[in-house]
Amino acid sequence: MSKDQVFVPHLRSEFDVPPRDESVPDHHDEPILEAAPLHDLLLIIRMLTVGWPAYLLANISGQKHETWTSHFRPDAPIFEPKQWSAVVISIIGVLGMGSVLAVAGYIWGSLAVLKYYVVPYMFVNMWLVMITYLQHTDARVPHFPNEEWNFLLGALATVDRDYGTLNHFFHHIGDTHVTHHLFSQMPHYHAQEATEHVKRVIGKHYLRDDTNVWKSLWKSYRECRFVENSGKILWYKM
Repeated sequence: MSKDQVFVPHLRSEFDVPPRDESVPDHHDEPILEAAPLHDLLLIIRMLTVGWPAYLLANISGQKHETWTSHFRPDAPIFEPKQWSAVVISIIGVLGMGSVLAVAGYIWGSLAVLKYYVVPYMFVNMWLVMITYLQHTDARVPHFPNEEWNFLLGALATVDRDYGTLNHFFHHIGDTHVTHHLFSQMPHYHAQEATEHVKRVIGKHYLRDDTNVWKSLWKSYRECRFVENSGKILWYKM
């Protein structure tokens, strides 16, 4: 809850909902933030289109900090002091690319830039946000307060998804993400082989969902609204 940097769960206290009835088991909680399907669909579209730029510019869905936080602020709390120059270089690179696009638009026209750069860029954003969201947002994925967290618990708190043919093009980052969490330095071309061994070792603690990813996106967005304010293990509630 305090170490994740993106898609950090909301707390119950952030919504106008009553405290949980302690006499009712967690898995019997009734839906209390169920929104109209069209409303959720529009929010999903917003997340998939502008979610990545919003995260970079204003740390949307990231950890809450007392000061304004952005990936374009070298002294932001998300960076270590030693990373200051690297952030500045990154900003210069982004501005430089923006200048290239402006020149390209002047030479070939805005429509060409939109067609050959902006649209592909938005598709990349969509997959980046969707894959990351589905890796870490599921009713079966637990979250832990700082005092209960350890590396192994945190590493196992993710779910592998099946993107079909796209698994190959995504270098299997979606269907071998549990292994990636456990061994983040492993080359992606060994992840499939390693995952088979990891599954045997961790058994029931291995989470995987072969449901169509678009259906999973809808299900997770509808079911994973917030977690409790406190507890040893925090589960998503509707």
